[in-house]
Amino acid sequence: MKADSVTFNPIGIVKSKITDTKIMPLSGVEAKIEVFPEFLEALERIDESSHLWILSWLHKAPRNLMKVVPKKVNPLSDEFGVFAIRCPARPNPIALSLVKLERVEGNILYVTGLDVINETPVLDIKPYFKNDIVLSHREPDLNRKNTMSQESEGE
Repeated sequence: MKADSVTFNPIGIVKSKITDTKIMPLSGVEAKIEVFPEFLEALERIDESSHLWILSWLHKAPRNLMKVVPKKVNPLSDEFGVFAIRCPARPNPIALSLVKLERVEGNILYVTGLDVINETPVLDIKPYFKNDIVLSHREPDLNRKNTMSQESEGE
């Protein structure tokens, strides 16, 4: 059974010098988030937060890939399902980025560490809280070399 469709209405847009995902640094870049005027009231006291979670719609990402190789981290890596790693390609290309809020000027948020390209629609903004941190976690090893490639090379 398929779930009902969902519609998002962006609350803003990213303004960045980066226009191509291939040149986006893994650590993100300085950028501006232009919050649309009708949402200005929702920014009340946002400057009290040092960091924010930005949810955005990766409008140029492929939506039909289910497995990928994390090429930016390790081009020789095994494939991963898109839900197992952070890659833009996914059925619903929603990005979650943790950014540092540098300053606010009206409806413009100046941030660092944003890893989405220019003109990316912003879906939501949430404050980062100390409870968001996980001190003991488990994650996939993206630096592990592809065992299939190693076996082929040895033959």
